[in-house]
Amino acid sequence: MKINLDEIIDPLEGRVVVSKDRQGQSQARFDLQGLPRVDAMLVGKSALEALKMTEHLCGICPVAHHLAGMRALDVLSQSEPLSKAAELTRRLLHYGSIVQTHSLRFLMQDRDAGIAIRLVAKKMLVAAGSPGHFPVSALPGGVRALPELKALKNLDEALPDAIEAAEELCDLAFRLSKESRLADAFSGSEVALINEDANPDVFGTRVRVVLEQKIIDEFSFSKWNERIREENPHTPAPRPYLRALGVNEGRYRVGPVSQLSIGTLPSPKAAAAQERWLAESRNAQPARAIITLHLLERTTELVKQLSRLVGQVNSEEHTAGRQVKFSGGQASGLVDGPRGILAHTYATDMEGMITQATILTPTAQNEPWLAQLLTQAIALDGAQTQGALEESIREADPCLPLSSAPSGQMGLKVDNV
Repeated sequence: MKINLDEIIDPLEGRVVVSKDRQGQSQARFDLQGLPRVDAMLVGKSALEALKMTEHLCGICPVAHHLAGMRALDVLSQSEPLSKAAELTRRLLHYGSIVQTHSLRFLMQDRDAGIAIRLVAKKMLVAAGSPGHFPVSALPGGVRALPELKALKNLDEALPDAIEAAEELCDLAFRLSKESRLADAFSGSEVALINEDANPDVFGTRVRVVLEQKIIDEFSFSKWNERIREENPHTPAPRPYLRALGVNEGRYRVGPVSQLSIGTLPSPKAAAAQERWLAESRNAQPARAIITLHLLERTTELVKQLSRLVGQVNSEEHTAGRQVKFSGGQASGLVDGPRGILAHTYATDMEGMITQATILTPTAQNEPWLAQLLTQAIALDGAQTQGALEESIREADPCLPLSSAPSGQMGLKVDNV
């Protein structure tokens, strides 16, 4: 089955719905009804079929879907824990996809710096074994192949210039954020991934929840469906919430802002920028630049580790060419992508057929945050409203092409109902 989204929705058009609450106050929300949920497409398929489908579920965040789905399939296939080399290869793929996604914004702010970031992102993806748009690197229990030394060397040589460009983009983003018409007044929790050292980690293994700068929960992937509930299950706008806090108090957001709000980044240059961000900004624009700087710093060490491992390990320990047998059960796989946490949850029967599938996207999780931003925008003076509406979209960054549209070219329609 193939779905062409541009046959269903205009990729550069969005609909903002304005209505009155019980107190007569105007409230705005972004209409997600035109975005079909694709999780039902996986039901009735074998896990091996799902393996291939996750590579093509989304043309905007293909790597995040590939890796989130693969993390769930790793558990359902009862594979051995990933070797260090395989884990680093997947991590490199994930880092590259995030840096590449953020580079689209940077091109509009500083073309030269944006190009430098985009070029190094491509080298990261090539080294990780996915040179095309759709990823093919991961398989249950491992990867198709480890990076080649030549590709790692090319990447290593390009990283210093890219890190310098990322530092410049951080400074620029801080200056631009001062021109924002909107205040970051989100009233919910911040949710992001952490690693075994409790540091923010876009490829981490646990989930941390922070509310009013206090850690209120941490849990493993297996607890995702216990901690997170959907108010409107199986709909384009499910309005998920933290079960322990309830529907109204349990709203949360994900993404770069959350990634910087749950703990200190373990890379020196990005950590310094994060400290400045916490003191003066807290907007998404500089947050994306800081996360990019952080990932490039981490990639420097990652390349050194991979270079040492390549050629020193048995290929059967990290590649997944052997037969994989899936069994019955349920598993969740998560990654923290460019827009935030993406969660794939699959249930399979004893034959390895998928009986249930739930995919919770960052766009769905950030819909309440975006609604708050849009509500701020419509309250402004009429001459400022259009620009503030566009700024709201760029801030929350829904998984639609219009998020990257140049200023004044975002096709927003405002409907009063």
